[in-house]
Amino acid sequence: MVWFARKKITADGLLGIETGPEGIALARVLRVAGETPRLLDCQFRQAVPAEQPAVLKKMVAELSLEGTPVNLLLHPATYQMLLLDSPDVPSEELRDAMRWRIKDLIAEPLEQVVVDAFALPDDAYRGRSRMAYCAVLSKARMQAWADLCAQAGLQLQSIDVTEMAFRNLGLLAGAEGMNLALLRLRSSEGLICVQHAADLYMARRIEQGLDQAGDDFGAVTLEIQRSLDYFESQLGKGYINRLLLLPMKRNGAAVLQTLSTGLAVKLQALDLRELFPGQATAALDEAEQAYCMAAVGAALRQEVG
Repeated sequence: MVWFARKKITADGLLGIETGPEGIALARVLRVAGETPRLLDCQFRQAVPAEQPAVLKKMVAELSLEGTPVNLLLHPATYQMLLLDSPDVPSEELRDAMRWRIKDLIAEPLEQVVVDAFALPDDAYRGRSRMAYCAVLSKARMQAWADLCAQAGLQLQSIDVTEMAFRNLGLLAGAEGMNLALLRLRSSEGLICVQHAADLYMARRIEQGLDQAGDDFGAVTLEIQRSLDYFESQLGKGYINRLLLLPMKRNGAAVLQTLSTGLAVKLQALDLRELFPGQATAALDEAEQAYCMAAVGAALRQEVG
């Protein structure tokens, strides 16, 4: 079981699952060479954490998914993502090297956490600095998710973070050959990720959420614009070509319109129906898409352990 491995998927489809405080999102994607990926299943079920093992087992039975390989997506509240200087080591040694670098930056003892890392592209920061993102997760939580999948009759093959799920969505949305940014806003926080093709260059948390936005979204807009400005001035990849707003659980159209007036880059809505044209499983309302979109990104992963 790995996080950022480079082994190609051989199964006929991959199941992406995200568990959160409100419930479970599940999406299954089938890839066929030369064709648009097919979204075979896409559902969200409300369930408090204590109910989720039984709910997931029921979903698996209803959809006949027993034995399906799973890429489990970590909810942002369950892990730390750190951007640190990358040591000059081969890629296969990066995880172990970063593990020792974070020991003074986390509250838990090293023996109680799982660490993985991926380096930014060589041309990030104009080649001045070698940087890497490091994800930190408690071993107890990892074991709990492994048990969750096993009890539901699923094969847990990999674990992913939201930043990489967004990368997968961006690639399907047309990031090849351009700088594309994905933005998600939630009640208490947000996340903006910028990629060029399949390479993730920046992932920044937005501290202001919808509950703190106010009527004009002034503080949120300013924080988003500062993140875009930081990418353009520091990463050395030029301007943002497209900025996509992920579906929202409420007031999506109003938020899109309000933010658009204050940003230097045109803001567009990301819709599952555009990612999977003509596919009935993608015809969900915006709130359902908001719950499921990250799980879809997890199911789009093309490499597992």
